[in-house]
Amino acid sequence: MTFMQGLAAAGIVATMALPVLLPGGYWWGPLWLGLLGLLALMGRLIPGWLRVRPLCRLGWGLALILLLFGASQLAMAAYHGELLGLWPLVVPVLLALLALPALHAWLPSLTWLWTGLALGGMTTGVWALWQALNGVRRASGHEPLHAILYGNLSLLSGVLCLAGIGWALNGPRRSGWLALLALGALGGVAASVLSGTRGGWVALPLILLVFQRGFGRWLPRGKAAAWWLGAGVLLAALYVLPQTGVQHRVSLAVAEVEHYLTGEEAKTSSVTTRLEMWQGALGLIVERPLLGHGEAGYEEGVRSRVKAGEIDRAVLAHAHAHNDLLDAWAKRGVPGLVALLGLYLLPLWLFRSGLNHPDSSHRALAVAGLLLPVTFLDFGMTYSFLAYPVGTAVFCGWLVVLWTFYRHTPLSRKSG
Repeated sequence: MTFMQGLAAAGIVATMALPVLLPGGYWWGPLWLGLLGLLALMGRLIPGWLRVRPLCRLGWGLALILLLFGASQLAMAAYHGELLGLWPLVVPVLLALLALPALHAWLPSLTWLWTGLALGGMTTGVWALWQALNGVRRASGHEPLHAILYGNLSLLSGVLCLAGIGWALNGPRRSGWLALLALGALGGVAASVLSGTRGGWVALPLILLVFQRGFGRWLPRGKAAAWWLGAGVLLAALYVLPQTGVQHRVSLAVAEVEHYLTGEEAKTSSVTTRLEMWQGALGLIVERPLLGHGEAGYEEGVRSRVKAGEIDRAVLAHAHAHNDLLDAWAKRGVPGLVALLGLYLLPLWLFRSGLNHPDSSHRALAVAGLLLPVTFLDFGMTYSFLAYPVGTAVFCGWLVVLWTFYRHTPLSRKSG
C-alpha cells in the first residue's frame, strides 16, 4: 500500500466508524477525504506532481446526482433568502463530491471498508450497553445524535456489517473477519434496540429481502431455509423479550394511532405529533407545491396553523416535518423533492446488477450499497434525517465510499 493509499484508508475508516461515536465525528472522515480530493484534482491539473488515475472511471452519474442535489438546495435557499443557514447541509455534499476523485486515485484495500464498519458497530454497541447499565432509558450519541438518529444509524452500521460477512466468507483470515463483522453487526443491532427507536425496525422486511436477493438465493435450499428460520427466530425474540422494549413501544404506537384516528382524547405522543406534523406539511405543500416555503416560511406556516387550531401545538417543538420527502417538498418545492428522490433512487439503479455477480465479495458491496438507500428511505418516513448535517454526511459519504469500491472491485484486490 502506498503512502497516499494509507491516507485514503484512514479517511475511509473515519468516515465509516466515527459518525455515531465522537462529537462531530461525521465531519472527520469526509473532511479528510475532501482534502485528499483537492490534492487529486491538483494532481490532474499539474502533470507529474502526483500520480493519479485517469478520471474515466470516476462515476460521473453519482457525481452528477450529488451535484444536482446540492445545487437544488442552494438554488431554493437563495430563492427564499436563506443561503447562510443552509451551508451545514450542503458542505457534506461538497465533501462527498471531492472524496470521489480521492478514492478513485488512491483506493486502498477493501479490508479498510469493512474495518471501519466493524469498528463502528462494535464500539457503538459497547457505548449503548454502558449507557443502559448506568440507567439511561434510551441510548443516544453526542449531540445532535439523540436516540432516533443514533439508534437508526447504529442499525445501519450493523446491517452493513452483516453484508460484509459475504465478503469475509471467501477472503483470507476468514475466521477473524467473520468474528469481527459478526460482533459489529451484533453491536449495531444492540445499540438500535437499546436506543428504543421504532421507525428503523419497520425496514427489516426490506432489509431481509435485499439479503435474500444478494445471498439467500445463492445458498443450497437447506441452508437458505435455516437462514430464514434463524432470521425469524431473531425477530421474534427481539419482539417478545421484555428486556428489549420493542413489544411495548410497538403496542404503544398502535394504540396511539387508533386513538388518533377515532378522534378519542389521548395524551399527546410522538406518534400523534408526527401525524399532526404530516398534516401540517401537506397543507403547506398544497399552498406552494412548486417552489415551497423555505425554512422560515415553513415554521411560520406551522405556527399559523397551530394558531388557527388546525394542528396540535406540540408540533411547534420541531423544525422539520419528521418525513424527509414531505420536508423537502414543503421547504424546497418540486426541485427539492425531485433532487431527493434522485439521491435515493440512483443507488438502487447503480448497485442492482451486483446482486447477480458470482463473486460473493462483489455481491457484499452490492448488498451494502442497496441497504443504504433502503434504510434511509425507511428512516426518512418517520424522521427527517437529511434535515441534519449528520444524516447528509453519512448518506453521501458512505454512498461515495461504497460506490467507489464497487466500481473498482475488478481493478482492486477484492479480498484485501
